[in-house]
Amino acid sequence: MEQIVEAVRCAIDPGTNQSVKAEAMQYCESVKASPDGWRACLELFTTTPEKTAESRLFALQVIDAMVMGTGIRGRESGAAAKLSAARAALLEFVSTRYSGLSYQNEPPFIKNTLAHTITLLALASYPAQWPTFVKDVISLAGLPDITGALTEDSTRRTNAASLNPFMVDFLLKVLGSLDEEMVNPAVPRGAEEMARNTDIKDAMRVEDVNRMAHAWYSILVHLSGSHPDLAKSALRLMGVYVSWIDIGLIVNQPFVSVIFSLLKAPALRGQACHCLAQIVGKGMRPMDKLCLIRFLDIIDVMSQLEVGDIEFAEEVGKLANVVGVELKAIWTDKDSATPEAHATAVAMLEKLMPLLLSFLSHEYDEVSSSVFASIGEILSVFKKIQRDGAPLTASQQGFLSSLMPILVDKLKYDEDYPWPAAADASSIGDNDGSLDENDEEVLFSEMRRNLRGFIDAIAQIEPALYNSAMLTTAQAIFKQCSQYGVSAEQAGDDGHGRLGWVRAELGIYLTQAYGERLSSSKGLRFNGPKHGQSNGSQPNGMGVSGPSIESLADLLTMMIQSGVVACQHPAIAPLYFENCVRFGGYFDVRKEAVTPVLTSFLGATGVRHPHASVRMRVWYFLHRFVKNLHISELSMYSSDFISAVNDLLLISADPSTINSALTTGTGYGMFDSQLFLFESCGIMLSPGNLDDTARMSLLQHLFNPLFSGAQRMMNSRSSEQILQDPRSLLQIHHYLTAIGSIIKGFPDVRVDSKTVSVSSPHQLSPSTAQVFLKAADMCIAILEALRDSHLIREAARFALSRMLSVLGAEALPYLPRLIDNLVSSCAVEELSDLLGFLGLVVFKFKPQVAPTASKLLLPVISKVYGFLDQVAQGGASGTDEVLLLQDLRKAYLTWVLAIFNSDLDGIFLVESNAPHLVTIFRPIAGQLAIDTASPPCQRLAFSVLFKAIQAWMVDPMGWHTLATLTPSAAAAISNAANSKDSSRVFLRQAAARALGIGFDSESAREARGQFKQFVLNTVVPACFETPTRPEFNMADAQASLVVSEIALVLQMTLLAGRPDLAGGDGSSVAAAPLPQLLTPPTGGDLNQNQFAVYLSSALLPRMGCPASMATEFVQALASLDQKQFKKYFAAFLTSSSQ
Repeated sequence: MEQIVEAVRCAIDPGTNQSVKAEAMQYCESVKASPDGWRACLELFTTTPEKTAESRLFALQVIDAMVMGTGIRGRESGAAAKLSAARAALLEFVSTRYSGLSYQNEPPFIKNTLAHTITLLALASYPAQWPTFVKDVISLAGLPDITGALTEDSTRRTNAASLNPFMVDFLLKVLGSLDEEMVNPAVPRGAEEMARNTDIKDAMRVEDVNRMAHAWYSILVHLSGSHPDLAKSALRLMGVYVSWIDIGLIVNQPFVSVIFSLLKAPALRGQACHCLAQIVGKGMRPMDKLCLIRFLDIIDVMSQLEVGDIEFAEEVGKLANVVGVELKAIWTDKDSATPEAHATAVAMLEKLMPLLLSFLSHEYDEVSSSVFASIGEILSVFKKIQRDGAPLTASQQGFLSSLMPILVDKLKYDEDYPWPAAADASSIGDNDGSLDENDEEVLFSEMRRNLRGFIDAIAQIEPALYNSAMLTTAQAIFKQCSQYGVSAEQAGDDGHGRLGWVRAELGIYLTQAYGERLSSSKGLRFNGPKHGQSNGSQPNGMGVSGPSIESLADLLTMMIQSGVVACQHPAIAPLYFENCVRFGGYFDVRKEAVTPVLTSFLGATGVRHPHASVRMRVWYFLHRFVKNLHISELSMYSSDFISAVNDLLLISADPSTINSALTTGTGYGMFDSQLFLFESCGIMLSPGNLDDTARMSLLQHLFNPLFSGAQRMMNSRSSEQILQDPRSLLQIHHYLTAIGSIIKGFPDVRVDSKTVSVSSPHQLSPSTAQVFLKAADMCIAILEALRDSHLIREAARFALSRMLSVLGAEALPYLPRLIDNLVSSCAVEELSDLLGFLGLVVFKFKPQVAPTASKLLLPVISKVYGFLDQVAQGGASGTDEVLLLQDLRKAYLTWVLAIFNSDLDGIFLVESNAPHLVTIFRPIAGQLAIDTASPPCQRLAFSVLFKAIQAWMVDPMGWHTLATLTPSAAAAISNAANSKDSSRVFLRQAAARALGIGFDSESAREARGQFKQFVLNTVVPACFETPTRPEFNMADAQASLVVSEIALVLQMTLLAGRPDLAGGDGSSVAAAPLPQLLTPPTGGDLNQNQFAVYLSSALLPRMGCPASMATEFVQALASLDQKQFKKYFAAFLTSSSQ
């Protein structure tokens, strides 16, 4: 025993030598695993004098392990004797050691663990081996063994003097532990354990729960005054046990009278109310539940309670909520409740409604939210009544009339809501978090969402009431604001008419809620004011979009004219400007409102708001606002706009943001918000009706500080020195990103994706284009000097990608230099992003981009295969690298697929690339296509091979597009091909001309011939090898998609083997209608199809396939459509693997 005590001490003592600690822990585990270890521990726990608390806790844990080791029902060999011995010793310990003051000195964790141990003994022994469990533990507390009906005389049989409060406390701990182990739904249990627990509950229902009820009653009667903590525990147990015991054991006159009396005891009334809520919420048949509520007369009881205390008010609110929910369930039950029961439930619910409203209107949100469920249930019934076409009764309409203003009023902030003070302007940094969302804000937002749900329900039930309450309240607020102003310091009105910020915010929020409701129900389509109706007046008739849209427009007008945005409180500006952005259609019809709103944006409570986080939020809203305005309306504001925000465009890099930006992707602090200002400036300078001289002047005003700042830093030190300075790199990064953001504000060049012209006119003036090209020159120069920096690569790619979008083909000459510098130093994740960018470029600028893309092809592919080969040789260093490389494979295959879908397959056939054609595609077919670890990559690999076979073996002369076509577009191309209209040039042919190659050139033919042999030797075998690998799961949904792509590859390969296509001159393709060309079945004489012969006589027999099966497979491949062949192919693979 002493060894156990010492071992436990060594195991938990942080100062113990590690080797000794390990030895001690090993010894403890051996004691726990020993067949008789529990006996030594039982002695250790019960011995006198007491051992250390830690060793006694360990002893109980060993006994617990022994009990659980006897099986769910304690039926293992020798279990009865073990359980009996442990039970007897522990009960003896409790009766002798816990009956006096020593109970108070026992550590709480020991008492709780011992109660749990006795519970485990009961679960393993009751009722077969320990039928007197409940009787024994009750008698320990000095409570009499009473069963039968509970009467007021029952308490006389209990001798109050014999009650031992210490033992009563332990009894309650045991019964609480019993609920946790046997009933609590939060504890996971197996089927056998649940069956055992059901049997125990059935056995306890015979008499033992009756004994418990008498014990609880005696505790409440005799100890509630002297030991309220014990009475509170008894009430808590009654609440949890009521879910499965006979309700009559508690709901009877003596018991209910005692519980109701405790509602007046300050220390117990909250728990008593909670207990009543659990009683009312017990699962019962509707008619029984109605009888229960009537017996309790709970509504009258609640109406008489004094609920001044907030916590008690919340508990009473929860009780009222449960009653409301249960009455609603009876009201709507059409199966088991009678019409009389429905009427009674409705009458009781209407009697409850004033009480629910009183709790809902309580000043504390905790009390208000306690009745949300019942309010929602009542409104759901009202909505159903309305959908059924039945009218609401006068009392129901009265309830809604009382409910609506309460809901609207509860939407506002509390006057003592803890808003932070504005940060000192000099101390505001990139990471200022003065308005970071806290728990209180989250709770209030959740409450507002619930209240909005109730208000929207009323809007559906009684639209007139909704309109009246929402509009009247908001209009009154804005009118008061117009007359008296609004205070940022005072939450409430000042008594002289001046509005407090709380109601001001409510008016703006109601405007937003009103508009969102209209948007979700009808959509928002604003109309201009009618002839003879001034802005801000109420509509006199039905407009095209209905009066509600007109009302919203007028409400927005009142909001703007009220001057509420002048309030500097941080709750006002974000919501105000969000409304201006959210309801941007309003400014299309009320153009005169643009000027005051834009002025507010640029004022002291807009982009210069004293709260840093509000200020940055407003920058975002300003960007959204100007972006939503019609571009022709911006030119009149351009000069003033640039002047107003000019000093906010000063860039100051914060190196502390580098690590967070690179590791967590959280961005670069305040600079990320500044980018919205830069882009907004670009938007303001983009209108075509802006005088070009003025535009150039403003552009120079924006660009010169950025150009000069970047050039000054580049000239001040060498590249090597700059690369060693994080602040300098970040500053240059910000300069380049700001330049890209300004250019981003200009509209993208219009490129017709179907055009075959090699030039597309951009929408910029020549002088503007020259400024942007100058910016491109500087970006490229900086990138070439500092390409070893991830920050510079990131910024240069962003800036030049925006220039490509705006300048179009004029910026394409910069692409090779950009890609060369990015590829030479990029990391895996950068290369994945770069491939996605290149895919977009080739798709958008086809076919003009073909020459540039052909130059980039080999360097990019070499970089990709370099990364993949490096990992193949050394292995991935961790999970993150494995995921990055998987993303790289997907990005690479998606890029190659984009090349084909953009009809730029000719870039593979140029003189410099053609010799490497098979080398490029061999890893796709030989590695990526058969890598079962990534089915998505497999599917992409086979998609690429499908397109390549289609391009170079089926349609080598470019008569058909490789991307998916609509039927009309396909017919147009097919008809042109049929007629051999030499004046019609298709995208693939245009790309080939741009590349200076001919599809019928000797080098192209040679490359296609090598590819054809590669398909025979590598691609087609991969089509069978991949799905027959042991790790390939045919049942997986992703694997099924892979099989579909393989089926397409095989069908396209068979099509390429037709004699009229095998020659490769494309004449048959040009003469064949497109649907017949690309859609299976293939048809034709299979004996003349070289791929059919290869499959049936060479490849399939080599794989062990019988000749008859091989012939059948080829016939199915030629005759079945895509869907049918996929099904056949899957069955073929399954049978082959068996």
